[in-house]
Amino acid sequence: MNKYELELIFPTKEYKKEVEEYLQEFLDNGENEIAGDGGLDRIRDFDRWLEKIQNDLSVDTIDKDRIPATLYLTIRKSDRKIVGNLQIRHFLNEKLLNDGGHIGDSVRPSERRKGYATEQIRLALEKCKELGIDNVLMVCDKANIGSAKSIQKNGGILENEIYFGNELVQRYWISLKKRFVTNPKNMEIVKDGNFKIKSFNNADFVGDIALIKFNKMNKPYMVENINLCMANNNYKWLEFYDYSKKHRLTAMYNENNEIIEWYFDIARKIEKDNGMPYEDDLYLDVVVTPTGDIILLGEDELKKALDRFEVNKSDYDMAYNEAKKLIELLEENKDKLKEFTDKYFNKMLRE
Repeated sequence: MNKYELELIFPTKEYKKEVEEYLQEFLDNGENEIAGDGGLDRIRDFDRWLEKIQNDLSVDTIDKDRIPATLYLTIRKSDRKIVGNLQIRHFLNEKLLNDGGHIGDSVRPSERRKGYATEQIRLALEKCKELGIDNVLMVCDKANIGSAKSIQKNGGILENEIYFGNELVQRYWISLKKRFVTNPKNMEIVKDGNFKIKSFNNADFVGDIALIKFNKMNKPYMVENINLCMANNNYKWLEFYDYSKKHRLTAMYNENNEIIEWYFDIARKIEKDNGMPYEDDLYLDVVVTPTGDIILLGEDELKKALDRFEVNKSDYDMAYNEAKKLIELLEENKDKLKEFTDKYFNKMLRE
């Protein structure tokens, strides 16, 4: 299936006939429940259903004690046919945390086994990013092997299985906080740049190191609130991926190869995907300045993620414990940090 064959659209009155035909196909197939349909299978009246899903968009208009959600029709571009539907809940409550998750979706009976379920989940995850959802929960019946495979193909990691009545439900998490090696070619503010990765197995470091070169910038990359330039013409970053650690170190250098700062991303894990290193970001960051100041960032973001049920208490505590251990280590070895990163910086430059 062509990756760009489908698109998601919010329903409008123009789709009344198509939606009614879509619903009828499920009913004719003996399916009286449609996952992620915003109640279409229950209401069975297009105009009332359209009013409901419009009200579902905001906490100001949705029914009390319900979570705002956005419904999409999955449209095949070639013939404008509805091939599926999905609904994205903007955040979780305790009920959705156990059963329901962020995304509910269905594929039209006559359009199944064509890869549409996998693709519409991929498109839904893009919408989740726009909503600021960083960790997406999806659930499915264990017996629904096709649904499970579609979730897994989109990065779903099984957390557990829970019984609801007689049904065994699988709960998958999809992280949207994976931070791969920085590729300057993917950054709009970079006119010319490149990167390379090299593996090391030394006494002081085992893993992969990426050297990122910002040869020519369209404009500097600035941290405005502190007036700090992170990247400009001929700046370089060095990213350290130690797969036994819970943090990624980035050493940032200016055009004169002088250190700007050291930036540690606290991570759930450091791994590879298709050979490319990444860190699964866990909000907290530890910054070390050239003058030796150590700063903890991201506490508000981590707390908000916990409140949205996108981070569990175990991950929340792990992030703080990792940051605490890292800060203690840095305080004891401030002088060694520059020596360590400069050593590998020069190695990578010579390669």
